[in-house]
Amino acid sequence: MKNSFLPIEEAPFLRILLPFIAGILLQHFLPFLHAIYIFSFLGIIFIIKYYNSSKFPSKRFINRHYFGIAISFFLISIGIATLFIKQKSETGHYSPNYKYAIATITNCKETQRSICCETEIKEWIQQDEQIIRDNQKVILYFKPDDLSRSLIKDNVIIFKPKLIPIVNSKNPESFDYASYMKYKGVLYTQYLDAQDWKRLGYKQDKSIKGIAQRLQDSALEKLKKDNFSETSYAILSALLLGNTKEITPEIRNAFSTSGLAHILAVSGLHTGIIWSLLYVLLTPLVWIKMSKLRPILIIIFLWAYAFLTGLSPSAVRATIMISFILFGQILDRKGTTMNNLFAAAFFMLLYNPYYLFNVSFQLSFISVFSILYIYPVLYDLINPSSKWGSYIISIFCVSAAAQIGTLPLTVYYFHELPLLSLPANLIIIPVLPFILGGGMLVLILNYLQIPATFLVNGLDQILIYIEHLTKIISTLNFSSIKNIWIESHYVLFLFVIIFALFWSYRTRRSDILIFTLSFAVLFLTADTFYKGHPIQNAWVVYHDNHSTTINFIDNGTNYILHSNPEKQDSTIEKKALNFWMKNRIGNIIHIKDSSDLQNLIICQPFIYFKGSKILLLNSGYWKNKKSTYLLPIDYAIVCKGFSGKLSDITELFSIQTVILCSDLNYFKHQALQKEADQLGIYCYSIKKSGAWIFNTDTQLRIPSITSD
Repeated sequence: MKNSFLPIEEAPFLRILLPFIAGILLQHFLPFLHAIYIFSFLGIIFIIKYYNSSKFPSKRFINRHYFGIAISFFLISIGIATLFIKQKSETGHYSPNYKYAIATITNCKETQRSICCETEIKEWIQQDEQIIRDNQKVILYFKPDDLSRSLIKDNVIIFKPKLIPIVNSKNPESFDYASYMKYKGVLYTQYLDAQDWKRLGYKQDKSIKGIAQRLQDSALEKLKKDNFSETSYAILSALLLGNTKEITPEIRNAFSTSGLAHILAVSGLHTGIIWSLLYVLLTPLVWIKMSKLRPILIIIFLWAYAFLTGLSPSAVRATIMISFILFGQILDRKGTTMNNLFAAAFFMLLYNPYYLFNVSFQLSFISVFSILYIYPVLYDLINPSSKWGSYIISIFCVSAAAQIGTLPLTVYYFHELPLLSLPANLIIIPVLPFILGGGMLVLILNYLQIPATFLVNGLDQILIYIEHLTKIISTLNFSSIKNIWIESHYVLFLFVIIFALFWSYRTRRSDILIFTLSFAVLFLTADTFYKGHPIQNAWVVYHDNHSTTINFIDNGTNYILHSNPEKQDSTIEKKALNFWMKNRIGNIIHIKDSSDLQNLIICQPFIYFKGSKILLLNSGYWKNKKSTYLLPIDYAIVCKGFSGKLSDITELFSIQTVILCSDLNYFKHQALQKEADQLGIYCYSIKKSGAWIFNTDTQLRIPSITSD
């Protein structure tokens, strides 16, 4: 084994990929530096130095590294330029002065309050009726009625554009929804009333993606006509065709807790199994001395399968990587799988640099890299002796390698560590070739109009067995550790530790092991000193446009009070879970409008919590009332339902701070903020500044941390 972490002769494409990724990251995090000019200039300097030195044979070999440095600088510049061009192309041509927009619907679903449609704006109509062509993605929310509920994919609509940028929820540690949508190419959204839009007709999408999606829809329709149970159809359509729309939250949670969520999305695992099946089926081509035809046919069939999945990004990624490997076989080029992985990553990022920030992309490539790097070590450690033992251990080692390598990202993104994932994968993965192969055969027979009842019944039983198994595993108390919180720097730390340990074993170098352990001790020591203390005593008013929820945290005990007890917000856990996980805050305890606890006394509208005197204003009760004595109040929380003015309240109370909740309508919010300024009362707007967080230990307000 070589001494380096990854010998460059095994993966020369890594030299191209790393500086290219560095350029993308520079443009993403530091766009204001205009670093493209700096690195292009440095590249030119080093290329000049190289060619000047090449005139002298004695210096040519010594200074050969100048050329490599120059290429690296140019690749950084290309990475910067790639993301810059992508960012510019996404802004589109939108202007608030446009009269109309014509859009095609690409996807539709009904939510609690609206009809949500993903659309692509094809044309903007100016005030002078001139047309500007575009291809901008926008999320439109329609007011629910019979007409909006009848909208389907490929419908063409015209509407009055008043687009607003997608923004994040302004709650602490909230999901960065704006960035998530930006990476998907969506920057704007709009709500449309019935009078704001009109359906023009239907226009079939003739793009490659549109053709692929229609092929997927056709295959799904064929499967639906078979006699599969509802659950079996949902699982099979996800496993085989990448359609997760039929997967219920119950099934999704069971697979996630069991560590089997990855099989519900078509990925490298599924494409690899199809590749293996095709490899075996096309073996006769080798017997008749047409071995070169086998990789060509496999590439064609794999891309056909990618089309069958609707060209899902994960299937396309896997197909690209396998295509690189097979092209090498066709051309008799000896390239390593690792190098093909890096080449696939480079060309995919060149096509769309935002893939770098896609969770699925990260997990997919780290998973494959881990299998290639860690699997040989695990297999060597176990060293099975029998043939059957070798087969079982191989499956175990592949699954273990993927999970060990992706562990930092899994915990960081999903805050959960499945403990029974290895045995679950050991049972399920050997069954997948039968499901995928059987599913493909059912589809082929359906298109040929040949009955496949026996095959359908067999597949149905296997899928029911898988569903039952995942449910049993997910109900076990020790199936997973949930609500784990790690900071982003811990992801890098864990990657360094994991791969350094396997590097040490691969190279048999004890110095790497000693360095790794020393680094771990120093990192954890430094982190202990600089780590902030979790918030264990505080009260929070969350950002929510539909209701007001107040959170009292008393020594880690988690109390929730709703401004309207009759409409308890069931979504509070989604809004606050990350904040609670980060600060190790316990499970929710809902409290009523009259409570007497050790540090929390509630007698609506009055609240006393750890020295803070709070007044909750959610009605017009105090209107036109007078008092000769002004009761001191530290904080007045004004939320939906308040119908008076602040001047009514100041006749009764001496208020230090007014907190305006985000469920107030725009005009009421503006009027109250203006009145607070006139009365000389400090006013905090949750709608503008984010959730109110007051730490009772420090008696200081904590800024709401959001990513916009």
